[in-house]
Amino acid sequence: MHLLLDPLHYAFMQNALIGTVSIGILCAVIGSFVVLLRLAFIGEGLAHGSLAGLAIGYLLQWDLYLSANFYTIGLALLIGLVHEKAKVTLDTAIGILFSTSMALGIALISSMKFYTTDLTGYLFGSVLAITPFDLKIILGASVVILSMIILFYKEFVFYAFDPEMAEVAGLSRTKLHYAMLIMTAVTVVIASQTVGIILVTALLIIPAAAAQQWTRSLKRLLLLAILFGLTSAVIGLYISYYFNVASGASIALTAAVFFFISFLFSSQRQPLRRSFGLK
Repeated sequence: MHLLLDPLHYAFMQNALIGTVSIGILCAVIGSFVVLLRLAFIGEGLAHGSLAGLAIGYLLQWDLYLSANFYTIGLALLIGLVHEKAKVTLDTAIGILFSTSMALGIALISSMKFYTTDLTGYLFGSVLAITPFDLKIILGASVVILSMIILFYKEFVFYAFDPEMAEVAGLSRTKLHYAMLIMTAVTVVIASQTVGIILVTALLIIPAAAAQQWTRSLKRLLLLAILFGLTSAVIGLYISYYFNVASGASIALTAAVFFFISFLFSSQRQPLRRSFGLK
C-alpha cells in the first residue's frame, strides 16, 4: 500500500494524479465518439497540428496551454470548413491542414536558438510537471466538455450513429460536427501535457477501441472506456514515477496492454449497431 500512498506526499504527484484521472476520463468519453464517427485520424492531425500553436505561444511568451488551445480550436474549425467548402473528404482536409500546421511549427522551432523543457514536455509528455495553473485548465475544460456531452447526449448519439437521419429529424448536423471537432481539439491539447503530442492519440483511441471489444451498447462502451482510460492513466503515472520513464510512453503502453487483453479474450468483437446505441 505504501507504494501507492508514498508518492502522494509530494504536491507535484498530487497534481499529476488529479490531472491524470481527469484526462483519462475525458479522453475515454471523447474517444468513444471519435471511434464511432471513424475520426481516429482527427486526433492525430490535431495533436501534430497543435505544434504550431505551442511554438507561437513560446515565441510570444504566452501560456502554452492557452495558445495551443486557441490555435488548435481554430485548426479544427478550419478542417471542418475546408472539408465542407472544398468538397474534399475529411481525411484529406485533415491531411492538408495538419501537415501544413506541423510544418509551420517545425519551421518556428527550428528558428529558435534553444527551447525549454516546457515545450519538450508537450512533445513527449510530462505528467509530473503539471502545475496548479495547468490543473485548473484541465479540470475546467473537462467539466465543460463532459457537461456538454451529458446535456446533449442523445443528440450526439443520434449524430454518431446516423448523421443524415439526425439532420432529417431537425438536428443541426453542422453544429454537432463542429462542436465535436472543438471538443476533440481541446481534449487533444490538454492531454498533450500527460502523454505528449506524439502519443496523445493513444489515450484518445485505445481505451475506446478496447471497450468496443466487449460490448455493443454505447453506454457500456463509455463506462468500459472510462475504466480502461482511467486505469491506464493511473498505472502509467506510477510506472513513470517509479521507473523514471516518459509518462506518455508508459500510459500509452499500458492502454495497449488493455487493448490486446481485450482482443484476445473477448467474444463480443462486433461493431455497435444503431439499435444498441441508446442502451
